[in-house]
Order: sequence, then C-alpha cells, then structure tokens
Amino acid sequence: MTGALTVTLHRDAAAAFAGLNPTAMAGYAFQTQAWLGCYAETIGRAAGEEPLLLVVAEDGVARMLVPLALSKRGLVRTVAFLGGRVTDYNAPLADPAFAARLAGPAMEGLWHAIRAALPPHDVLHLTRMPATLDPPAGVAGPVPNPFARLPGARPAGQAQGLSLTGSYETVCASFKTSFNARQRRSWRKLRDRGTVAFTVAETPDAMEPVLSALRSMKSRRWLETGNPDAFADPAFRAFYDRIALATLPEGRVHGDLMRIDDVPIAAHLGLVHRGRFYYLMLGWEAGEWRAFATGRLMLDAMLRWTCEQGLTTFDFTVGDEPYKQDWVDTDLPLFAYEAAASARGWATLSAEAARRGLRRRAKRIVWLRNAIRRLNGRQPLAPPAAPRERPTAPETPR
Repeated sequence: MTGALTVTLHRDAAAAFAGLNPTAMAGYAFQTQAWLGCYAETIGRAAGEEPLLLVVAEDGVARMLVPLALSKRGLVRTVAFLGGRVTDYNAPLADPAFAARLAGPAMEGLWHAIRAALPPHDVLHLTRMPATLDPPAGVAGPVPNPFARLPGARPAGQAQGLSLTGSYETVCASFKTSFNARQRRSWRKLRDRGTVAFTVAETPDAMEPVLSALRSMKSRRWLETGNPDAFADPAFRAFYDRIALATLPEGRVHGDLMRIDDVPIAAHLGLVHRGRFYYLMLGWEAGEWRAFATGRLMLDAMLRWTCEQGLTTFDFTVGDEPYKQDWVDTDLPLFAYEAAASARGWATLSAEAARRGLRRRAKRIVWLRNAIRRLNGRQPLAPPAAPRERPTAPETPR
C-alpha cells in the first residue's frame, strides 16, 4: 500500500456511509445503504445482531466499507457479514483501484487491522463472497474482491447468470431448440385459458399487489416442501415490506406480477443495479396452474423485460438448481472464510466441520438424510417421482 491506513468502526449504516461516495465504489446492490440499513433495522435487530460497519481510509480518504455484524448464539459470539439469509453476495464496498492493490501482504496487513478493530468474538464466519465486484460507471471489467483472496478462503459454490448481449430474440436463440419449443407450447396453452398480462410495479401502490401475491405463493410453497414459512416471521416480512418501497441509487427495487384474467398466477421481487437484474424471490400459483409451468413463463417474461431495458446481466444469484441450466451461460465463483478467535471458537468450528461431513454423507444415504430432517422438525424426503413429460415450474433460490 502507498498510504497510511485507518479502520473506523460504526454502529449504524447512516454513520458509515456519511463519508463515502458509493457511486464511485465497486460492489453489489446488497452493499447499498438502503439494503444494509433495512436489514439491520428488521431481521438483524430482531435477531439481536450488532452492526459493525468498518470504514477503511487511506491517508484520511475513505476507500472501503466492510459491513459486518456480531451475533450471539448461546455462549458463542460470531462475526459475519451484515445481511444474513436475505443477502446473496457478501462483499465490501471498495474503491476499484484500492481493491486491486490489496493482494498478498497488503491484504494480510489490512485484515489484521480490521480484526483488531472488532469487538471480542469467538468465530469469524464469512460466506457467499463473490470472486469479483461489480465496477462503478466508467470502470471497465470486474474488480477483484480482496476478501475472496484472504489466506484460507475456500471455494464454496457459485452463482449463475445469463449475459444479455442483444435483443430478447438473440438471447433466446442461444438456448436449446427443445427448450424454446417447450416455452412456446406453454405460452400457447396459457393464453388459451384467458388474457395474460405481465406488469412491472412502477409505484408504491403497484408494489402492494406484488407483495400480497408473493407472500401467499411463497408461504404455500415453503409449507408444501416441509420448510418453515419464513413470512410467518414478522421481522422477515417487515424486511421485504420495507425494501420493496426503498430507493436504490443506480437502480431500483423491482416487482412484477403475472395475471390471467386479472387473477395473479406468478409474482417476483428482485433488484436492478448497475445493469444487473437480480432474480431473488419468485412465487407461482399451484393447483390447476401447476400444469402451465407459470414459474418458467414468469422467468421468460422477466427476461424479455430485461432485454428491452438494455440491461447487461440476468443474475440467477446463488445456487446451482438444475432448472437454471436451461438459461445460464456464466458462473461467478463464491468463497467462504472461517477463523477461530478463542478456544470456544475453535471448538465451535470443529463441530461445524464434523456436521458438514455428516451432511455430505447423508446426501448419499436416504435414511440418514431423513433422520436429520426429522431432528430439524422437517418432513422426510418423498420417494423419487417417476419421470414426467413436462418439467415442473422452477424452484426459487430461497
């Protein structure tokens, strides 16, 4: 590094962002003040998390924001990224040139200063760290994420996306012929049932029908699959109610709804930021509508909209669900980093490593996997279904 570095700890997003110029920094929509502040005031507060927003300055000029949080479970104090389960990409907000210089000893020295600025804790648990950061306007190419290059960081899955290099028709021409044919058949069947309308919420009043439909559809789907209904958690619901109406610099919070004869059959809430469309939460109706693959058709309608808006990436975010393979053409590697800061932390990480090993083995042993699901209060897995001629609608990332 060429200048003197200082690390300042802030407890709330407004104070941390006061001296920053976010539009000149590399990062994702999840590192905006709107997203971080909304999370801290809803899910984070309900969980008893303490925001730890660290501003790194070089010769007095703010160069990086590292959004972390301290939580406590039993006697174990854990530092993780601020954003929890609703945040797909955990990363700093960083000056591009500064981030590019953080390699090898430079990052190790900064990481030592960051850890020294943190309050007492037992475990550092950093997950879903993308290999690169989205650059600000005027900066070419992705920016390296210095946290993904921490000594000891390990590969931990990937996110997937689709590059939008032309019109909707041009993008679809890159898909398999059989997939495009199936899409056309599904659209014909649906339109035979009535008038289909795809609308994008442009006002707060228009966002409410999107949220109402999405809450109903997602709650039903979670319960159908033996998972807890996340929307039954008031803090989780409050987060989405608030973020849906938030102002997002360099983009927007995006809600859309598909109806047939004014009846909602699919709904989605996501983000648009720096030319990237974030596909986050999709719901669809079941019952008689299941045969129409409305979730897949909703994705198709959203893809057409993103192309018409001139966006550059349709981001399917985390996870490698099989249905995505019909759409995606790019991968974004993700990394994780864990470290113990006490004897209690070392014991905790050792136990977690043992559990991960058990889960890996359980995936290959059905009876063991079902035993673990029962212990967690979840329904056992159903026996494998016979092959179906028509795929079901896609699962969502959450």
